[in-house]
Amino acid sequence: MEKARMKAREQFREMRFGLFVHWGIYSLLGRGEWVMYHEKIPRQEYEKLMHQFNPTLFNAREWVQLVKKAGMRYITITAKHHDGFCMYDSDLTDYKITNTPYRRDPIADLARECQRQKIALLFYYSPLDWYHPAYENDWETYTRYWHGQVLELFRKYQPFGIWLDGCWHKPEQLDATWKLTQLYREIRKIAPGAIIGNNHHQPPLPDEDIQTFEQDLPGENTAGFNPVKPVEDALYETCMTINNSWGYHASDHNYKSVETLIKILSTCAGRDANLLLNVGPKPDGTIQSEFVERLEGMGKWLAIYGEAIYRTRGRLIPEAEWGTLTARNKRYFLHLWKIPPDRTIVIASFPMRVRKAFWMDTKDPVPFAQEAQTLRVTLPERNLTKGVEVIELEVV
Repeated sequence: MEKARMKAREQFREMRFGLFVHWGIYSLLGRGEWVMYHEKIPRQEYEKLMHQFNPTLFNAREWVQLVKKAGMRYITITAKHHDGFCMYDSDLTDYKITNTPYRRDPIADLARECQRQKIALLFYYSPLDWYHPAYENDWETYTRYWHGQVLELFRKYQPFGIWLDGCWHKPEQLDATWKLTQLYREIRKIAPGAIIGNNHHQPPLPDEDIQTFEQDLPGENTAGFNPVKPVEDALYETCMTINNSWGYHASDHNYKSVETLIKILSTCAGRDANLLLNVGPKPDGTIQSEFVERLEGMGKWLAIYGEAIYRTRGRLIPEAEWGTLTARNKRYFLHLWKIPPDRTIVIASFPMRVRKAFWMDTKDPVPFAQEAQTLRVTLPERNLTKGVEVIELEVV
């Protein structure tokens, strides 16, 4: 593996928490990003939306400031979703945002702002396309088109990586059908350290870095999208919505609580995975207040406990009802989701010698005992008021 790619993989893993953004002309309808498909809207009708799309309140600086306030380290945003509309100024199609009343390129604005504020930027791109006529009628022409757009994104905006979605539509002989290895090698001629993920629901190909888990934690398949268990040497990433929708959905008010989202982030870290948490901006370019409040709440928690998340490794012990464990050098972090009835945490295989244990927020000491490789931590009287609380262990 190239040094640039190895370095980028380590950087990606250390980030741990990113913002997923599903934004497109479908936001005008307020019924999610699959509205064209689910409501069987003809191409000729759907494309009229572009002439109404004018997100004048979009502010790249405010978006990136929110990302930083949330404690996130990267953004993955839709450059093109399944509806085929491009949210950037593509040279390969007229079906794009610079031909709307808005006329600007928000991806260019976001790329500049991410660079200025030192936030990594990745692009979501859908090879599946409900709009492009060649998708169903001329596969060779369509392959040249979508490969060209992916390479165009790297040349124009120099992203940290690419996140593909839709190859599951033609899953047989995945690599040969979509010519993925060919594309990946062209990408790395432009950007040797590019991080590549493909949400195809199959084991990662050799040139792919991220194994995605859609609406599920790594190793689980409650959503039905993730039949493949975590593959060794892959980078794991859970992508999840704050409510039940990816794109803006005006009537979806089923928001997860801040405490639930913090536990999801903690669980991901314990499973050595990143969390890519989604927002669907409104058609005017703003992010709704319910999302902002939850992201800011997570940021407040990370301001205290971030060192138990960023630059840590997981998959250290079997996950327990009480919580999980992460580590960073000689610092180990017990993530407490629930206090056991006997207020005792037992880790049966912990060969490192603990020098001290303390609550991360107050630095108050926590009693512990070690016998051979068994570690027992006795929890003082204390309620878990922050959703997840953390005890730090310093080892010799």
